[in-house]
Amino acid sequence: HCEAVCPKGAITLIKGDAPEDVDGCPVSATDMAKLLRTRRSIRWFDRNCTKEEIASLLEAVRYAPTAENSQKVEYAVIDSRFGEFMEMLASILRSHTGEHPRLKQFVDYVDGGMKEKNNPFTWEGRQLIIAFARFPIDAIIPIEQLDLMAYSMGLGGFHSRWMLQASENDPEKFMSFFPDVNPELKAYAIFVVGHPRMRFIRTVPRDERKIHYM
Repeated sequence: HCEAVCPKGAITLIKGDAPEDVDGCPVSATDMAKLLRTRRSIRWFDRNCTKEEIASLLEAVRYAPTAENSQKVEYAVIDSRFGEFMEMLASILRSHTGEHPRLKQFVDYVDGGMKEKNNPFTWEGRQLIIAFARFPIDAIIPIEQLDLMAYSMGLGGFHSRWMLQASENDPEKFMSFFPDVNPELKAYAIFVVGHPRMRFIRTVPRDERKIHYM
């Protein structure tokens, strides 16, 4: 914080990036509000992201806030091992299919050879970004920022809750798929990403939110 607020720029930390001068917010409130209104979850894709596009997404969220500024967040990109990851999820969730129809649909999909285009968990998506952190909020914030960054780049995706259930049901087996991730961290957010096959041309109605001033 001292480096960020020093008016003379006299403080430079050895570790990390060189500081950038900031002259006000680079995005207007009007543009930001429009970005938030027009972002939509994307479940239909025509191709995966390139390594360069993934790198740009993850670079953008490196500045996401974390509790105590710990910056203890790691990411895994599921790409070439997508099929293996689906099989691992199914092996965990197979004994939980009675808890929700979607779980049974997914396990049946995997057991059937994953031939259909629409995966019950990822739809047409075949590329995932998983955030590991100490606390859920430290993973959720950067993944939502990544969602917005993806939209600004002409990419898209959606947050997946179902895959996280495997992490909750058998965290040890789930984490065994990621031997290089700090074992103190847990998977708290998964984003399915890709190039959208379709574009939305208008916003959709939203219910009014109840706001309680105390």
